[in-house]
Amino acid sequence: MPTIPADQIEITIRDGVWELHPVGSSPPTVPIFQVMRGSSVMEYTPAFGEAHGLPGTILSLEFVQAVVIGYEPQSRRWRLGLQLARSPQHKPRGLELVRWPPGDNLIYGASARDAGSELAEYIGCPFKIFGAKKPPRIVPGEGHRSGVTGPLGPHKRDTATVQQVKLLTQGTKLPLEHEHLWLGRARDNLELRLDKNVQARASRRPAPSFNRCTIDPKQGTIRLHPPTGLLSFLSGPRAQVVKTGDVQNVELRAVTTKHTEERPDSNKLITEVTYITYFWEIYLTLPDESVLLAQTMHTTSSDLLRQRATRATRFAVDSQAGIEYLRQHQDDQQAKDRASSWAEAAAVVIASTLGVHLVKTEEDEGAFQQP
Repeated sequence: MPTIPADQIEITIRDGVWELHPVGSSPPTVPIFQVMRGSSVMEYTPAFGEAHGLPGTILSLEFVQAVVIGYEPQSRRWRLGLQLARSPQHKPRGLELVRWPPGDNLIYGASARDAGSELAEYIGCPFKIFGAKKPPRIVPGEGHRSGVTGPLGPHKRDTATVQQVKLLTQGTKLPLEHEHLWLGRARDNLELRLDKNVQARASRRPAPSFNRCTIDPKQGTIRLHPPTGLLSFLSGPRAQVVKTGDVQNVELRAVTTKHTEERPDSNKLITEVTYITYFWEIYLTLPDESVLLAQTMHTTSSDLLRQRATRATRFAVDSQAGIEYLRQHQDDQQAKDRASSWAEAAAVVIASTLGVHLVKTEEDEGAFQQP
């Protein structure tokens, strides 16, 4: 990612390292402060340590309680720093790392937010905001970043031929079931069923308009049945019949989105919690439209992502804390794998039944954009 300029300091985040460099210097110049992703320590120069009251040139990340950003009205500056304490029971002290030039609240807010959020991810600690006002986000296309780290490109595409799809179906046993979804055989037809309450799920993504899809290869038809009920009858979509010959391909679309929420904290601090949601969506690609048939999803929060990997947790697997740390991550990964696996298996079976290509695409709607 590009360098983030501040007051007499440049922040560089690249190759898994968060660094501070004096203005005018650039890598491979030795940084005055750095944190490596997955490391257990922060490193800094002797001059930086002396100026900030830190011992030597290395300090364990176990002393970091939070990354904090805030706008100070008196000086009209955004500041980024750390809360340090010997343990969660001790009162933390503040350590300022970066400040931005004086200016309006909106000028440097997005830069401060990006730098602080990324540092919290690298350290593995909460990200807190000083003051009641949330710093602005960068709108995609108007800045260097707009959300959470992801694929370099906003869109990836991969196509499996009809022959490859047929091979992929070997060994797949029907029915396929996952939460509110069911895919299986009904006589000579392939039937997809969705729980009729699926549309009530809250998400920022479109939900399927139909709760049952029947593919009849002999008749060459795909029947899409809308939910039943009075409200659906009055205002919902009508049943739709699609000719199988009109289906150009089946698309399995993987989409990653991100949103944040705020938790009020003490001393006028706000803890920002980030939620990353993964969607796997199955579409029929028709000449004039794409019809969403089914959707699975999984959400991970920064409370889990930012758990610190220290000797007391990740590595001490014989400790209660270590076992709980591993269990939470395993449960989260298994839930994500179940949602992804069902969607992929279902897309393969549908494409095979229709005798069309399977197109896999990836989008990252909230990704930090890189030039």
